[in-house]
Amino acid sequence: MSLKDKLQELKLVLNEAASIDFPGDPDFSPNTIRWSEHAAPRPGAVVNVATESDVQKTVQWAVKNNVKFVAQTGGHGWTITWNIGESDVIINLRRMNDISVNAKEGYAVIEGGALVHEVVEAAYREKVHVVVGNCNSVGACGAMLGGGFSRLQANYSMSIDNIISLRLVTAKGDIITVSQTENPELLWCLKGAGHNFGIVASAKVNAFPEINEGMHWESTMVFLPDHIEEITQTINDLDMGEGMSIHYAFTGLPPFGFPAVVLELWYAGTPAAAQKAFAPLFGLRPIHQESSPIPYNKINAALDRGQCKGGFKPTWSVALEKLDPKAARDLWKHFLHFRLRHPSSKNSVVMFECYAFGKVRQVPEKSASFPWRNLNFHICASLFYTDSAIDKDANAWGDKFRQILQEASGMRKNKVYVNYATGDESLEEIYGYDEDQLKRLRAQKAAWDPDGRFSHYHPIL
Repeated sequence: MSLKDKLQELKLVLNEAASIDFPGDPDFSPNTIRWSEHAAPRPGAVVNVATESDVQKTVQWAVKNNVKFVAQTGGHGWTITWNIGESDVIINLRRMNDISVNAKEGYAVIEGGALVHEVVEAAYREKVHVVVGNCNSVGACGAMLGGGFSRLQANYSMSIDNIISLRLVTAKGDIITVSQTENPELLWCLKGAGHNFGIVASAKVNAFPEINEGMHWESTMVFLPDHIEEITQTINDLDMGEGMSIHYAFTGLPPFGFPAVVLELWYAGTPAAAQKAFAPLFGLRPIHQESSPIPYNKINAALDRGQCKGGFKPTWSVALEKLDPKAARDLWKHFLHFRLRHPSSKNSVVMFECYAFGKVRQVPEKSASFPWRNLNFHICASLFYTDSAIDKDANAWGDKFRQILQEASGMRKNKVYVNYATGDESLEEIYGYDEDQLKRLRAQKAAWDPDGRFSHYHPIL
């Protein structure tokens, strides 16, 4: 029986707001295209679920018919571990995008298909802050399951540390609540390795009173590459306190992609407080600088340019305690070399993500499976191109990128944030080198997903 024939059974029990797309249907491509087409899943159908019950019924159908599946919201995960082909399906959660905010009691409920910008807008309307990611078109709950870096972590810690409870569809097709009092061991797993254990239908999370009446601050600084060592050392020495976050990038300036060094600074608070917090960086010599207050619902706009879907964007990442100025210079040379060999890659970027981890480290280390609370910097490199013939050169470039950072740091063991992992790393590199922690994850995986239904995104087993 064909996949299309099998899906007729499912179609009969889905909510009337749900639908199923097949190749050739008008909505198939829009619902399957990803941020990066490099090693992307190639499903035979998309099930556009509309309710929690739809998710449950789709999983039950897939298990019964032995059809592989993966849940998707924003389509930004760039791993090479996808194992979805024409006999398999994507469960598209985008129609489940409701967000309700209870400012008085300090929580929000986010459906599994909501994007980051939708959560930010809903929170802003209710004059609260909810800790979600920094890229508007990424799925809020999907990013949360890996840990959930955020500019707001400087004030409230990561997304996982603000989970109150989750509604989860398991590998058996059951719907359960996961919290500190219901399935607490599973909650520990979901906080850092959550993609391995189920589909989040909704998440109840903390909501905090807005800072400075919702007005924050941002600054863009553009430098000549002469200052790379000075910028890197200044960031390395900066005391990253509450309110502060930085993106430090090697990128191409629009519209022609002229290679440049760019700092994007954000502060949750007043301009005066921001100027004081970032004073060492303002002592440097940018060739261009713009600073201004900004309402919180517009705070992610600076990153929108890089979120267009399609094309090939293989990505590599390394997590570090400290930045090395010489390694930053070597990366700049490495970055320019690839661009010179492949001029079409002008929109490629090397991004140093510099968040504050003080509040993150106040949370007990063993409270979540997330393993890297002691690391301060997460460096990602994404090569943008449209010709798959470049893949071989790109992969060699990515290996060298990681080698430069690892050798400079003196790390004997590589470490990478799961949401930024390429997929060729070892289990330990992604989920930590603590063998007891890995045994705990494996035991829970065997208990909740013994057949490996959720094993397409950096699988534990």
